[in-house]
Amino acid sequence: MADVTALQRLIYHHPIIDNHAHNILKADSASNYADYPFESITSEAQGEALEHHAPKSLAHIRAINQLAELFGCAPEVEAIKSARDKEVKNDYDGLVRKCLEGTHMLLIDDGLAADGVEPYSWHDTFAKAPSKRLLRIETLAVELILRLVQRVKKSQDDLLTEEEQNVAFSNLWTSFRYFFSTTIDEALDDPAIVGFKSVICYRTGLDIQTFSTQEVAASFVTYFRTLLKTGKSRIEEKAINDTLLLTVLERLSKRRDETGSSKPIQFHTGLGDSDIGLLRSNPAHLQNLIEKYSNVDFVLLHSSYPYTREAGYLASVYANAYLDIGEVFPMTSRDAQISILRQSLELVPGTKLLWSTDGHYHPETFWLANKQFRQALDALFTKYVDKGDYTPAQAMETVQNIMFSNSNRLYNLNQSADIPSLSSSQSQSHTSSLDLFDPVSASSAEEAFKKFLAKKPHVEYIWMQWVDYTATVRVRMFPVSEFAKILSSKRKVGICLAVLNMLQTDLTVPPDPKCSGQFILFPDISSLCRNVGLPSKSATVMTFWKDDNGGELEGCPRTTLQNIVSKCQKEFNVKMLVGFEIEVVFMKAVKKENASTSYSPWLTNHSWSNMTSETVQALPMLERIAQELEEIGIRLEQFHSESSPGQFELILPPYSPLASADALIKTRQTITNIAAQYGLRATLHPRPYSSAAGTAAHTHISINPPELEDQFLAGMLHHLPSILPFTFPQEASYKRVVEGIWSGGVWVAWGYQNRETPIRKVSPGHWEIKSVDGLANPYLAVAAIVGAGYLGLRNNMPLEIKGCDVDPATLSPSGRSALSITTRMPSSLEESLHALESNEELQDLMGKNFVARYIGVRRGEREMLNAMGEEERRNWLIARY
Repeated sequence: MADVTALQRLIYHHPIIDNHAHNILKADSASNYADYPFESITSEAQGEALEHHAPKSLAHIRAINQLAELFGCAPEVEAIKSARDKEVKNDYDGLVRKCLEGTHMLLIDDGLAADGVEPYSWHDTFAKAPSKRLLRIETLAVELILRLVQRVKKSQDDLLTEEEQNVAFSNLWTSFRYFFSTTIDEALDDPAIVGFKSVICYRTGLDIQTFSTQEVAASFVTYFRTLLKTGKSRIEEKAINDTLLLTVLERLSKRRDETGSSKPIQFHTGLGDSDIGLLRSNPAHLQNLIEKYSNVDFVLLHSSYPYTREAGYLASVYANAYLDIGEVFPMTSRDAQISILRQSLELVPGTKLLWSTDGHYHPETFWLANKQFRQALDALFTKYVDKGDYTPAQAMETVQNIMFSNSNRLYNLNQSADIPSLSSSQSQSHTSSLDLFDPVSASSAEEAFKKFLAKKPHVEYIWMQWVDYTATVRVRMFPVSEFAKILSSKRKVGICLAVLNMLQTDLTVPPDPKCSGQFILFPDISSLCRNVGLPSKSATVMTFWKDDNGGELEGCPRTTLQNIVSKCQKEFNVKMLVGFEIEVVFMKAVKKENASTSYSPWLTNHSWSNMTSETVQALPMLERIAQELEEIGIRLEQFHSESSPGQFELILPPYSPLASADALIKTRQTITNIAAQYGLRATLHPRPYSSAAGTAAHTHISINPPELEDQFLAGMLHHLPSILPFTFPQEASYKRVVEGIWSGGVWVAWGYQNRETPIRKVSPGHWEIKSVDGLANPYLAVAAIVGAGYLGLRNNMPLEIKGCDVDPATLSPSGRSALSITTRMPSSLEESLHALESNEELQDLMGKNFVARYIGVRRGEREMLNAMGEEERRNWLIARY
């Protein structure tokens, strides 16, 4: 299922905001296992419980097995320590960077006392954005108190009686509390501090009470005397802890009342070491406080485990309560993590869950937490989608909220997620990918090519391909040694500009076919892929068109698509995936007495999604196609018989738009090559049989975030007639613009899961564009569709056409008018060309000179085809498409 693949891509590649973490050890402390036991990566235990028993826990054993993958060593603690010690010594920064891969920002509680850690600002270079601080209020209180100690010690000898000392210490409490409140206010003004943190759970529990001034002063006197006598600074007195916490809440509430904004406060809840009182760590104790301070945002940390459901209740019924789902990764087993995540979702809205690693000391704690969290998301959300609890788009939105958006909003971080391209090699085991090399890790095209040849030593020739305006795939073939020269810029591949006006027959048409000048083929090494399905020691690379100076050439189909997609991302932070459904009809070629070729049905006992006694004959070929594509990383999501005789549908996974069009071309070529070996012609003709269903290239487009779907859809609908010259580029295409054949209908309309509208909404931000066929250049088709959506975004276009749940053709004029369905689809190529000629906005976006040339090619092609008889024209198209 294409959308599940997109969901998994999002899970494994979307950057995260880690809303609660701690400082990482300095390099010279990273291997100090005596002070910072390595076993603590998966356990809060201490002493004998940590040393002798924690390593036998399932959570620890799983972590060791995963760390063995990270370090490339045996899954044994000592082997891992040995391997990591070498990395710590040789390249500690590299290890930290590897462990924080995928982290956009860290929110660091730097109040966890330790001498061997780096300051919070040190972490800035390892994440996408600089780190922010979480101010731990108990640590702050002790720091402020210790500043007073020296002054008090100096004056202590002058105090004659214990009563006088009590008065002095009580007055000191009053001064300290004022100093504390002022410091909290300063922190509220400090942009480096984005929130507060309390560990009162460790001190005196979450059952917060109100104490009188006299009670607090008396507790402070007792505490201060002990501090002066023993040096023990930790505040254990409940009256002091509770009062300090309430002071912070009052300051946060007051700031919200005065300015309309404040900062959240995090509470350690649930899971902790043996220093914690487990019963007092239940977040249910905070209910009255959450209710009283309704304008203060409470973050319940660490999944509140084992009180996840109690925390979930609070986060579900109080607008100001949020649940963090950290620390249980990697502290608990896989099953426990999935269960905790499932419990979190039982009641809590997807907008109230936050992700954190609680990573601390050892950088591997971050790596394990993020890895295991993404695995749990995959296991749970794909199952929810499979069961229909979420649509894929709803699941993707929820995952993105948990990983990034909720923290971004709650802490007012104003960050934008820099989502990496989810094409080919980055997908790895979680996605479909074109098989060659990892472009991210290749330092140059030349190195990437060498890496490819090392993996595929049998490849001796490289085909440089481009798709012209008639959707004809053109190719130049080079020995690998010559292609290496092209990559190193020692050789240029120039193509005469006249081909921009060329038809399939190699004749040129107006306007202005140039007999001089050239454009340069520039290989896109990320598309390099070996050829399968034919006896050839070759590989294919797609190309961009450049001018003689290396600049962009207007009208290059791949550049046009890439530029429009980039505009969506840069101007509106909209990213997208595209997936294609390939419909193809397998036919038999029949030689006539006059030596011409006609085409007849291969299978006649054939129907939709049915394996008839004849359809079974196609299985060996279909399975071979699937296997050959699998070998180059294009993993079909499904394939099945369609309605027309000998017609099948093969569904490709989603990729980035450019990679998706590349995969479509490669898949079609593979299908054609293999079909020929079975003596068959695979055709994309839009309607080879007038009495049967047509053949399309349904195009799925999903945008992220989906919140902008109305403007994007409005743009697609508004410009749809002008899009058709790129998606329905020949007169034969309009044989599918017919009522009642489930090909998209005859009205510009959309509907949720409606097959009789040209645009079918599948889920939020995800549409199927039905008005695309196999005669179209896929780069230009997608560029026009996305370009129309972009114009809708740019113009903030309202969605005036309402969703239609029936065939619009069956509605009365007033019924269509009520839905604002007023425009008929063009019923001929000339109608759609006229629409494009009058659409200045779309022409400007795609390039006016290019559009004029493109229109000329299409009119010249139509004139050539109209000179043929109907049967000759049908056979001519089947032979070429």
